[in-house]
Amino acid sequence: IISALTGALYRAGGNLEDASMTILEGEFAMIFLSSLKGAAACAKLCTQLNAIERRLGLSISVKEIKRRLIRGAKHSTGTSPWVVSVLGKDRTGIVYRVTELLADSGLNITDLNSRIMGGGSKASYALILEVDIPKSAQIIARLKRQFRILEGKLKVRITLNPIESERF
Repeated sequence: IISALTGALYRAGGNLEDASMTILEGEFAMIFLSSLKGAAACAKLCTQLNAIERRLGLSISVKEIKRRLIRGAKHSTGTSPWVVSVLGKDRTGIVYRVTELLADSGLNITDLNSRIMGGGSKASYALILEVDIPKSAQIIARLKRQFRILEGKLKVRITLNPIESERF
């Protein structure tokens, strides 16, 4: 699937700018942003995508983005990317309660992944979020206090760590 879709983009003269791909409960999911030059290139790509959709039994949606993509523009100015990790027994409301706390704090989630590991009564749940947090020790300290309270309510472990770009 990846080869077919990126090949169509390549043959249309487009450039892959950003992508995210995963398998969700056995279903492949992909989103990618690309740049194309002109209506002819866009038409060529759409024709190829329609053929791939039929041949592979996919559901493909194309949306034009009117604004110019800015490479690497994921994080807000004046913030640093942090990782919030949540691990515990699978239960209803984990994603909602964690993201509600972040939203109420005015923070922007730039990436989210979750997964149930194992099965039955021994199933564990993992949630990993990338969050833009203003560069303020007070905000970090407040979040950590709020996470400790939420840990008790949800019976999970929540950690908050900075993403250090020099590690990558």
